[in-house]
Amino acid sequence: MSSISSITLLADMPGLAAAWAELHWREWGDEPGREALSWWVEDAAQAVERTRVPVAFLALGDREEVLGGVGLHEFDLEERRDRSPWIVGTIVRADQRGEGIGQALMAALEGWAINVGIAQVWVGTETARAVAFYRRSGYEWVEEIASRHGEPATVLTKRLTPAYY
Repeated sequence: MSSISSITLLADMPGLAAAWAELHWREWGDEPGREALSWWVEDAAQAVERTRVPVAFLALGDREEVLGGVGLHEFDLEERRDRSPWIVGTIVRADQRGEGIGQALMAALEGWAINVGIAQVWVGTETARAVAFYRRSGYEWVEEIASRHGEPATVLTKRLTPAYY
């Protein structure tokens, strides 16, 4: 088991996009239209902005291996294009789950969002495990909708406020 050594913008280490994409592919590679690893690599490679979306953060281990990542895109759910931006691709390597990596990634993404003037973020997910993760991270339930795959999706949101010390 590896421990998290840093969280970095994908823009600062774009060569790691394929490793982040492979985590997605292993978890969600059976989604229609997304069966090929190349689809995930192309998608990940787009999130290389530093001051606007799409942006991504990666959690790295001691040897700079990708332990997880999270992205922020303008849109995710076609059914809800009236809201933006959306958290996408939150993933932690299976053998690293429960170690706080997901929470650290969310903190980095939310801190970045506040710094660039984003006041609210959205997320849509189809699994109870993910809903529980986002609820623990302070996200509030908004609604249940039918996703593009016909599966029910839960929409959650969080208003972001700067932390003052």
